[in-house]
Amino acid sequence: MPPNSYTIGIDLGGTKVAAALVDATGRILFETSRPTVPPEFKDADPRKLAKPSPSDVKLHIAYVINALADAALDCASALDKKEAKKLLGIGLASAGPMNIGKGEIIDPSNFNGWKKVAIVKLMAKACLKRGLKVPISFQNDAIAASLGEGWTGIAKGKQTYVVVTVGTGIGTGVILNGKPAQSNGMGSEWGHVISNSFGFLTSADKPYDREVEGIASGTGLVRQAKLRGLEFGHAHEIAEAARSGDKNALALFAGASEALAGLFYTLSLGFNPEVFAVSGGMIAIQDLFLPQAIALYNEAICVKYPSFKKQIKISKLGTKAGVIGAARLPRLEA
Repeated sequence: MPPNSYTIGIDLGGTKVAAALVDATGRILFETSRPTVPPEFKDADPRKLAKPSPSDVKLHIAYVINALADAALDCASALDKKEAKKLLGIGLASAGPMNIGKGEIIDPSNFNGWKKVAIVKLMAKACLKRGLKVPISFQNDAIAASLGEGWTGIAKGKQTYVVVTVGTGIGTGVILNGKPAQSNGMGSEWGHVISNSFGFLTSADKPYDREVEGIASGTGLVRQAKLRGLEFGHAHEIAEAARSGDKNALALFAGASEALAGLFYTLSLGFNPEVFAVSGGMIAIQDLFLPQAIALYNEAICVKYPSFKKQIKISKLGTKAGVIGAARLPRLEA
């Protein structure tokens, strides 16, 4: 592999596509982004978007695919013709669930109404129309963030570690003995672990509200607020209320802290990682939940399993972990 080769990393999120041209050392040379919300959706009734029509889903998928291809082309265009020949490929990271081998996302938590979408095939076709023909590697966004942290971040040189991404959803990138802890292209979806099982059997039709993601993610916080009769449009609105002393908002973040503490506890005992890193869009308001989550985790794990207690650090790469890790994917497959 040429030492001065390049890759493109793309992180597909619920509200935007982030993309970067990355060199062989993991250094970002060029960045761009595209929204993933079509203009037609911006003034739509939220209730309609929660349960979109088949035509709306089709429009949304096409819009996202074009955003992915446009972002990839922007990155490739940052290279001159000579250097463009050293472009190894594109790494695409997305929230799951997914089947990596088939290049499909399956009922993704951040895109309402999407079922099984052959996103890699569709993106490759869109790129080809733009004159860009390179291999596309695919991976869970949390695994990609972990690969980024292992390449140039706080997990560099470590073999077993976990990156917990707290954003629109909760991603968990588990690297076990140097490899993603997955089977048949699926797995590492620990954000969907049931956090609150009390009464689970009587409400098993609504498991999401009892998952770590359904309690501690940005989406989860808004849903939990709604279940309590509170109207918030975004997690940052809940954060503003909490900072103003709103007891209901503070209670929501307390619940998020407990759910995350339980997740750290479970992953510690399940994988014995060398370190945890926390990343994602919610890091901007982490003071409202992360210190409490770490304190609860430390207290709980030391009751019976102190040897499993691990450090929990904020990601060194921050919101760049996803694109850097995605850019590493083509190199791992080369």
